[in-house]
Amino acid sequence: MSFIQSYQGWGRYHAELNVDPHRLLVAIHCIVDGLPLASFGLLDTAAEWCVLPSDAVATLELDPAAGERVRLETRFGLFAGGLQRIPLTFVATEGQALTIDATWFVAADWSGPLVLGWKGCLERMRFALDPAEERFYFGLW
Repeated sequence: MSFIQSYQGWGRYHAELNVDPHRLLVAIHCIVDGLPLASFGLLDTAAEWCVLPSDAVATLELDPAAGERVRLETRFGLFAGGLQRIPLTFVATEGQALTIDATWFVAADWSGPLVLGWKGCLERMRFALDPAEERFYFGLW
């Protein structure tokens, strides 16, 4: 039995990165399609969906009423919005970047950080964390 995994790339993650006013326990360098700059997203395997901050929703001119309507219960409260597909690219320090057609929860009033969640994103890829090197390995299965 072999336990060797293969990945197409890796990038550094940041442990306990402050992205005003939020503290991201595991921050991943990523690019949301259509946004002019790369961002750091909170890697949250317990989050149901990826979530865009309200300023990104405004920049991308997204309609929170578009897509499947859902409610998201968070530590910041209950939010209503729509699910929309937007490509997400994980930036590679070494190897090749990975782009996933991610499903995002879009709400005009989300006050939290950019969240990288399970459904429609992390479940579609293989990933691993190496805390000794602060590396985030990623690839398709």
